[in-house]
Amino acid sequence: MKSLGRHIIAEFYDCDKEILDNIDAIEFHMKQAAYETGATIVNSSFHRFLPYGVSGVVVISES
Repeated sequence: MKSLGRHIIAEFYDCDKEILDNIDAIEFHMKQAAYETGATIVNSSFHRFLPYGVSGVVVISES
């Protein structure tokens, strides 16, 4: 079977909570990862939860 790409799930520990709670930084780094792989971003959505937490998705045409 030919692989078209990779799907990566990662768990990180002892991360800087200031960065993980910064919606702008999370969005920047996720989009930057897509750009660096040559992917075409179709859309993205990010949400900051209170009192803390960020969730986001970057949709690419190659997925």
